Amino acid sequence: MASNHKFLTKNFMLLFIGNAMVFMAYNMQVPVLPLYGQKIGLNAGQIGLFVGILMFAGLIVRFFTGQLLTYFSKKTLLLIGAGLYLMTAISYPFFTVFGVLIFLRVVNGLGHGLATTYFATAAADELPLNRMGTGMGYFGVSSMLTASLAPLIAIPLAESISFNAFFVACVVVLSIAMVSLLFLTPRDQVHPVRRSQPIFAGFDRAFIPHFTMIFFLGLVMGGVNAYTTLFAKVQHVSGVAWFFFAAAVVGVLMRPMIGNLFDQRGAFFVVIPSIVALIFSLWFLITMHNTWQLVLAGVFYGAGDGAIFPTLQAWTLKDAGNEKRESVTGVPLNCYDLGMGLGAYLLGQIVDISSYQTMFVSLLWCTVVYLGLSVAFKKRRHL
Repeated sequence: MASNHKFLTKNFMLLFIGNAMVFMAYNMQVPVLPLYGQKIGLNAGQIGLFVGILMFAGLIVRFFTGQLLTYFSKKTLLLIGAGLYLMTAISYPFFTVFGVLIFLRVVNGLGHGLATTYFATAAADELPLNRMGTGMGYFGVSSMLTASLAPLIAIPLAESISFNAFFVACVVVLSIAMVSLLFLTPRDQVHPVRRSQPIFAGFDRAFIPHFTMIFFLGLVMGGVNAYTTLFAKVQHVSGVAWFFFAAAVVGVLMRPMIGNLFDQRGAFFVVIPSIVALIFSLWFLITMHNTWQLVLAGVFYGAGDGAIFPTLQAWTLKDAGNEKRESVTGVPLNCYDLGMGLGAYLLGQIVDISSYQTMFVSLLWCTVVYLGLSVAFKKRRHL
């Protein structure tokens, strides 16, 4: 049995803990920062920018990840990433000026981009090639677990105690990440470092269907993540933490099944029913009057969110083949982040000129269009 877990080295376990804590902080902030923005007087458009600009900053960092490794070790870059996260968590409660908050959120996004990029690659460095799939599967559990637990901790802290208590919890969580990273043993650079690629490297026209679908998914996710907490408050429905918990748990349970379905039946056999699940989720959100409807919305949301992105990512990499795979690998993540950032901001503008109800109805129709695009792409490609 021990031989099956040789990759569970000290470094791997420290990376596992650090990654879990950074994602804990991220998933704590997703439902609470919109509430904090509302408390300090930001309008919906400002809240959308406040939440979504993290994705833009993370996207920018990704263009330079290869180049940064020519100057710094992965341990140093991880410490910088987690350190920027920690610094902003400390700073948020001391500032209410919108411009300063946006600056802090950009810094937070730079830390997010560094951490999410290098945690995965540093963990992969610890794994033998013949255990890569199993090892990264174990590693992925770190972010999945915290995605389910974080809202159950964060929302009660903010609503029942105070936002200061919430920010203190974030600081504690991120301090644990920093401590775990300090004990990492730096590894020698064993792979040639690539220079950063141009922003649109890998954007092959043959992949427009793939990238369009990933962008649309990000737009939907950005709207739901940024505004579900606030919409539930407007509707006087409690228990929004259970929406995110249900979504995370269902997403985790979906992961083992979708790979086999993709291999056996193709991408659209997974994607189309998953988009239908998102439509059901948004319908339940729009019509919700109690916590059970909110939780049911979370179940359908998790079924869609947990299946669509990994399937579209696998579809892109499969179609790229060995020759194009390296050049297109980062583009799905960039399209997703761009969609999330724009979704949070643009949907906030709809709230400002109308209402949360209208915004979620608009998001529902956007998802219906998304379903239509998927069906059209399927017919076009005979997949």
